[in-house]
Amino acid sequence: MDLFKETVDSQTIWLDGTDAGVYLLSVSVCYWFENSANESPEDFMPANVMKRAFYKTMEEFPILAGQLKATSSSSRLYVEIDKDNLNMPSYTDCYCSLDYAAMRKSGFNILKLPIDGLSREYGPPVSSGLIRGKVEPAHFRIVRFKNNSGVLVFASIAHYITDGYGYSQFMNRWAEIARWMQQHAKEDAGEPFPARKYNHDRSFHRSYRSSKIIDLEPAVVRNLTAESAFSRAFAWLSPAMRARVLRAVSYATPRSSSFFHVSSAKMEALRTKVQAHAPEGTRYTINDVITAYLAIVVGQAKEKAATDWWSRPVPRMIRRMSGNRLGNPTDLIAAANINIRPRIDDPSAGEYVGNMVVGGSTVFSRNEIQQSPTKEALAAMALKVHRAILAVDKQYIGQVGHLVSRHPAVSAWAMLQYARKKNKLGISNQFRFPHYGVDFGSGIPAMVRQAPHPFANSVFIMPDSPKTGGYLFEFNLAPDVEANLIANNDWMQLVDGYGRYQ
Repeated sequence: MDLFKETVDSQTIWLDGTDAGVYLLSVSVCYWFENSANESPEDFMPANVMKRAFYKTMEEFPILAGQLKATSSSSRLYVEIDKDNLNMPSYTDCYCSLDYAAMRKSGFNILKLPIDGLSREYGPPVSSGLIRGKVEPAHFRIVRFKNNSGVLVFASIAHYITDGYGYSQFMNRWAEIARWMQQHAKEDAGEPFPARKYNHDRSFHRSYRSSKIIDLEPAVVRNLTAESAFSRAFAWLSPAMRARVLRAVSYATPRSSSFFHVSSAKMEALRTKVQAHAPEGTRYTINDVITAYLAIVVGQAKEKAATDWWSRPVPRMIRRMSGNRLGNPTDLIAAANINIRPRIDDPSAGEYVGNMVVGGSTVFSRNEIQQSPTKEALAAMALKVHRAILAVDKQYIGQVGHLVSRHPAVSAWAMLQYARKKNKLGISNQFRFPHYGVDFGSGIPAMVRQAPHPFANSVFIMPDSPKTGGYLFEFNLAPDVEANLIANNDWMQLVDGYGRYQ
């Protein structure tokens, strides 16, 4: 760590609106490694190498040692890196009384670990101090299982620092340096240190945006700029207090986390059937089809949960008193995250590790949601998704950036509300990121899992283990919605198996 401190220069990084809109969340992933070759502790992901490689990686990601602050006049966020007062991420390496086989038997359920600080890390943690507390930029836990049988690498990075792409870049870089260090220690003349370049300057994100203003769907605008008395009060709070509000809301939000496996063969078969009903010249991606499918099965699960709740005596009386204006079914907004780096035609885009993921929102009517997921119905809904994703061009990105940059604190509150409202579904496609490339020198992970999310309206689609193949759908839903999803025959016929975090 001392060597890292010597490399840091004091600087200020002004965050972009897209950073500010998600800064109250964290990107948190669990990497499970099995010691299948029975390597010794000195050879299997050795603690000293892991730690030295971590701080070497930090030299290329100095933003991880900065402090999140906001201007008093506009609540604009920035990260201040003060080399004499660094806000270092926490890094711990510990041992666990369980063996790796027990965790594999649990379905790699992180909630089964008898270790504090893993199961409830929702959003960036805040240090002590009610008003002047600091938002911790990241924390990392290395958990070593009994008899050196395996290792869990739990990494959580505040979302204002990076998105899923940048997160995977950090993790792969950390692993790459660890491999190099082990090789260099064993060989007199190993490979030269691998050079990489990462860009944290948010002006890159603003530089390519189109200046032309376009009209976005009203539902999209409302999600980005939900200004109210609450949002204005929220904007007045310090970043640390805003983070505390998020954590309080997350603990108060009923939710259940579950995971479902879908094979590659089933997914491709579904896409092929739907593709047969696509307009000429249009090729649906798996993302198009699965977003449409999730809109139907999750939308139906949500509506049934709402109907059951409003049929209870007290809610039913309240609804009657309102003249039946309350409790009516609504449209569903499905927002699938899009990595826009490939869309801006700039070879240096891959070096940028700030937030460059934009949600492509599709609004589905109640009639669409109530359909059975036939290939014809899915084809029509997938076309809407396909067009919504194609519409995310420079002009779209520029308008979204313009909206969220005007009042970043308001946008953060809107994001929080978006996560809590029942007619929303956030879909994060992680299978395009190289999570299974993270090899610290003893092989790739046996399993990669998203940590449970704080809000009950999201699904993360992860790549499943290379040995198994396929996709892992990790849902965070209200308990009654989750129960309805599991009871949905269409959905359960698609999946090959499921489990719950409990």
